[in-house]
Amino acid sequence: MRVTDSVTKGAFGQFGFRGLEKWILGVLLVSSIIASRSFGGSNGLLSQKTQDALLKELSGERGLDYVTMISRFERIQASEGWRNAALYVKSQLDKVGYTDAHIEGWPSNGETWYYTWQTPIGWRARSATLWMLEPYQKKLGDYEEIPNSLVKHSGPADVTAELVDVGSGVDSKEYDGKDVRGKIVMGFAYSGDVAREAIKKRRAVGMVTYIPQWDRKDHPDLLQYTAIWPRWSERDSLGFGFNVSKYDAQELLSPLRGGKKVVLKAKVDSDFYESQIEMLTATIRGSAYPDQEIVLCGHLDHPQPSANDNASGSAGLLEMARALRTLIDRGEIDPPKRTIRFLWVSEYYGTVAYLKAHPEFGKRTIAAINCDMIGEDLKKTDSYFCATRTPDSRPSFLNEVIEYFVKLTATLSISELRGSAAPFNYRIVPYAGGSDHYFFNDASIGVPSMMLGHPDPYHHTAQDTPDKVDPTELKRVCFIAAGSAWFMANASDAETERLLLELYRGSLERFVADVTNAEAAMYSTQTPDDLFASYKDALNVVKWSGRREVKSLQSAGVLAASAHTKEHIDESATNLKRFEQTQEIGIKEFYERLCKEQGVPPRKVELTSEEQAATGTIPIRSETFKCPLGDGYLVQKLGRELVDSLPSLTGDAAWEAVNFVDGKRSLMEVYGAVKAEYGEISLQRLKNYFSLLEKAGLISLGSK
Repeated sequence: MRVTDSVTKGAFGQFGFRGLEKWILGVLLVSSIIASRSFGGSNGLLSQKTQDALLKELSGERGLDYVTMISRFERIQASEGWRNAALYVKSQLDKVGYTDAHIEGWPSNGETWYYTWQTPIGWRARSATLWMLEPYQKKLGDYEEIPNSLVKHSGPADVTAELVDVGSGVDSKEYDGKDVRGKIVMGFAYSGDVAREAIKKRRAVGMVTYIPQWDRKDHPDLLQYTAIWPRWSERDSLGFGFNVSKYDAQELLSPLRGGKKVVLKAKVDSDFYESQIEMLTATIRGSAYPDQEIVLCGHLDHPQPSANDNASGSAGLLEMARALRTLIDRGEIDPPKRTIRFLWVSEYYGTVAYLKAHPEFGKRTIAAINCDMIGEDLKKTDSYFCATRTPDSRPSFLNEVIEYFVKLTATLSISELRGSAAPFNYRIVPYAGGSDHYFFNDASIGVPSMMLGHPDPYHHTAQDTPDKVDPTELKRVCFIAAGSAWFMANASDAETERLLLELYRGSLERFVADVTNAEAAMYSTQTPDDLFASYKDALNVVKWSGRREVKSLQSAGVLAASAHTKEHIDESATNLKRFEQTQEIGIKEFYERLCKEQGVPPRKVELTSEEQAATGTIPIRSETFKCPLGDGYLVQKLGRELVDSLPSLTGDAAWEAVNFVDGKRSLMEVYGAVKAEYGEISLQRLKNYFSLLEKAGLISLGSK
């Protein structure tokens, strides 16, 4: 199992002695490295001069102004609003001296594919209103007042119809005894799914959707952002939709449940068109290694206003680009040795198109920092800052670089005139997807990427407004991202040697915590069978956690210039491997001790028949299977019935399973790697998932 930024209480709490013993061994290893190295100067990753220059020039106030400007655009993917927002950002880049800022685009029409991702359709709305006519009159939505009131990709309409409650709107049982033909349905499932079930399949004319009661209970007034995402061939068959708040939903449901008729009138002026999915990019060219790049990215899209998600990330990128360009032009810092690339992306769909158009991206890019929701006012959003680590399949020095700057920021006095004085509240959290770092970390791209952001109850709602952006927090996160990027863009031997200490310390923390937690699980078992199962799990954790941390150390080699520094990296990796071996021995001895206490003989680890079969199977990823698997691709390719008939892995665990496929590892090894990262998973579900991928032509399953 993975841990957060420090060893958890469980690692040293009730199971303290063995955890402490491991920790002491680790500290001795770190101390031996420190004693053998002479670093000279500051041990920080950034010189005091550069740190002071960045803190002086970066402005959360400017960032907030950029947020306010960007949030005025209705900027869903493949729309005119997105392009207009990008043109605004480009105009600001041009103003401060970027000469290569440009927008790239590729066909996007609801039918074109980029790998397993089908592009969004071009769509624009000019006006839309929803009124309740019976049992009394009330305006429920107006696109020109609040754009989120209209479900994106709604078709044109001028309809007066009765409203029918269909529960979630996607369960066929909820339609029993209800005739929705020619009517407007009301449901709480995602709008696109409701449209396909109620409108396309059952001939309703439109829908009203709302956030279910159990989601964000403390915010009943939220008006969500949803979309239909039609294919070009579906554009005339999915009707229209409006979003309402929980308050308004209850006002509509109450008379319906009391047996009264509710009549609505909807008017929508909109149309579809063939568009482009676009990206905006600009660079600060490297002076020594221009073909090596550090990427700072953030998605520009989402509807108006979407201030934190993600005008804040887009504005933060713009402010970092402005500050770095200004400092270089004034001679306060030297140009970076490696190229720094800024990318304003169309989330997911633009990123996959960009990666297909630039197959060299994975080779030229050393690391990527994804800025997604970076400006939250911590009090107004009841939030905290999160730095999301790379997945176990992509261990990297990037984790330690970002963590260093996060912790440094927590020690600094950063504030802005219009900003809060709240202390910096942060977490370093395990990998989770949900944004464009998901694509970069994919094994087919191979770029380590972390996400910087905040959880926020207002995201994807009309209430995500600029007043909830804090210029102090925005400056803090800009400093973390810009400082990290600047370090990596300039790192050579001396910087890599300093980073190596951070790497080694972090690797030991995580490895010790993973192993100690695995032993604690052994200690808490009640039966010999459970003890044996936990013992097998602990051995698996030692194996894969150790491999992850060794590769994390070795990843720093890309920054080193001399053989001497690379030798130090190899020495550190060798020391960690030795430590891993001692822990494997310790696990075995601990198991034998617990068996003795339970009065049972130790059992030899042997594979089950299912595990033996998995050991003989080698999954191989297709050369054409690039980037993560597109949402809904398997259903579209194989059909819902087949996909539902094979319960399989889902979410991040399914994605990671494919990442561990390298053409050499067996199915059993992939299973072990994913289980070490995510805990208890089903081997059968993994087999089912790979079977679906094989049927879709995305992988092949060979034999040893």
